[in-house]
Amino acid sequence: MCKRRKVAVFSSNIYETMTREMQHGINDAALAGGVKVIYFAIFSDSFSSKYYDQYVMYDEGDIVAFELPDLDEFDGVIRIDSSFPPFAKSKLEEILGKTNVPVINVGGKVDAYRNMLNDESASFSEITEHVVTEHGCRDIYHVAGIKGKYYTQERIDALRSVLDRHGIEFGDERIVYGTLWHDCGAPSVDYILKECEKKGKKYPDAIICANDYSAIGVINTLRDRNIRVPEDIIVTGFDGVEAANQGYPSVTTSKQPFYKMGYESILTFKKLWAGEDVSQNVRIKGTLMRNQSCGCAAMDTSDVEDIRQVYLRQMGRMSYLEQSTTNMVLSISNARDHRDCFREIGKNAANDTGFKDMLLCLAPGWETQRVVDDSYAKQDEDIAIVSGFRGDRLIDREVIRKKDLLPKDMLEDPNPYYIFSIHHLQYYMGYLIVNPDLELIDQISMKSWLVILGAMLENFRIRQALNVSVERLENLYNRDMLTGLYNRRGYEMFFERYYNECLKDGTALAVMVIDMDDLKFVNDNYGHAEGDYSLCTISEAMTSAAKNDEICLRTGGDEFVVLARDYSEEKAEVYISQMREKIAGRVKHDKKIFDVEVSVGTCIRKLNPHSTHTLTEIAEQFITTADERMYAEKKAHKIKKTQ
Repeated sequence: MCKRRKVAVFSSNIYETMTREMQHGINDAALAGGVKVIYFAIFSDSFSSKYYDQYVMYDEGDIVAFELPDLDEFDGVIRIDSSFPPFAKSKLEEILGKTNVPVINVGGKVDAYRNMLNDESASFSEITEHVVTEHGCRDIYHVAGIKGKYYTQERIDALRSVLDRHGIEFGDERIVYGTLWHDCGAPSVDYILKECEKKGKKYPDAIICANDYSAIGVINTLRDRNIRVPEDIIVTGFDGVEAANQGYPSVTTSKQPFYKMGYESILTFKKLWAGEDVSQNVRIKGTLMRNQSCGCAAMDTSDVEDIRQVYLRQMGRMSYLEQSTTNMVLSISNARDHRDCFREIGKNAANDTGFKDMLLCLAPGWETQRVVDDSYAKQDEDIAIVSGFRGDRLIDREVIRKKDLLPKDMLEDPNPYYIFSIHHLQYYMGYLIVNPDLELIDQISMKSWLVILGAMLENFRIRQALNVSVERLENLYNRDMLTGLYNRRGYEMFFERYYNECLKDGTALAVMVIDMDDLKFVNDNYGHAEGDYSLCTISEAMTSAAKNDEICLRTGGDEFVVLARDYSEEKAEVYISQMREKIAGRVKHDKKIFDVEVSVGTCIRKLNPHSTHTLTEIAEQFITTADERMYAEKKAHKIKKTQ
């Protein structure tokens, strides 16, 4: 009997739509061909790494998933070309550079490997041909991808080739480079409309975008400016992501063959193992999807109810996973010892995570804040399986060798399994073996679940800080994701505490409402990344100026709140002055070409112990008063600027 072949798959963003389809293709081909597949997945992402450098220690712990396998024990490696953050990308290239095992890259092009990728030329040509021949468009602009990416130029070349064939002029001035995200919509539309004005036209016939997210950004910008799609301008995307079908209008696009890429990767390995010659690049054509943004689908044919049901299911799964996270925090907090802790982890993992199988595997010294080095792949050690389940059956505790990665029965069954690093920041504890349901699970929510799992294990290591740590984890639900400040729920939570303390002590309670001036101007003219920078700068200044137990919150898009006890007008003036100084200092240090300014309103008063109003009403009264004073200051700022 021939030994079954084994393939290691490296990926990030396993729950993201495009990556998920590749995995389905890999798994189906592997099951059909008798190939064992083991995934090594990380949850670090390029967005967090780009904007939040304090996550570096998390990345160091997360990347251990890539350092677990000894690749000499495998017959092939698949690299899913997803949005690896720079740290993970560099580490993975280093790991793959040390092995002689054949590597296939799926979903993109890397010269060092064989590649399964979209036929950019054929796919993009098809969508361009559709716009020209079926809709008669001749005045066309292109929102391109990021300069330097191989697919950016391939898509430009494909578009230009079709237009040349039809005798349509297409100079470089008709190309605007974007970000492949929604935020490039406004600057792209601004540029295109100015170019049209130079040529004596109001609008172009069509805007062909390099991907769906850019197209969605363009459509949203056009809608904001009362320009109709497709009646005034046809807009198309590329990739075929879920969001393209779920918007209004739905986006005409070319669905990339992600499933086929994954499936073909396993078939290619089988050819390599059989000694056959295999092309360096296997290109697969995408599928044209005629939707509303070009006019092929009527604007009243969008099945809103189907979209609504999908959205509700997604929200339901997310809320269930959040509830599972909450339950895990609470149940582990009540655990008396490690055995109770591990049992509670297993019970919670069996509910609402989408895990069909799950094993919690702890490495030696997991309680010692262990950091592994680059040699870990070649090291072997005992791994303790301390909790988990296989379907409906709870597993018994057992010990396996790290080089095997999985228990013997899991190695021998046909199913694909996924391995995630369990860690707290950079400190490695072990790994999770799962057989996940990839549908309707949110990547960020699952990342949060895993982050909290590692944190709860760390809390058991530091038992004397258990209560403080649990409170911190519960507070995650009251935090704003962008700034890290408390959100509106945090205001409700802390207002009651400070209200009762001020009422008891007879001191004044203060609420300050802080609103950023001209956020829309920054977003429209410098991009949403700079808008986020501005909001984070304000939040950092608020926190830095808080010297008297002030609680800082972000309660809306550009609105912040400060809650303070035992306060006075003098304290408020000092706080506001220091906050503004810190904002100005940060903007100057970062050499920004725009100002970040705020308007502030305050409400400071002693409390009436005989008030007949409810606590909710009193909290709203404070906000309303401070809000009115803030808007008065904002109005004064605007008048001053116009003078």
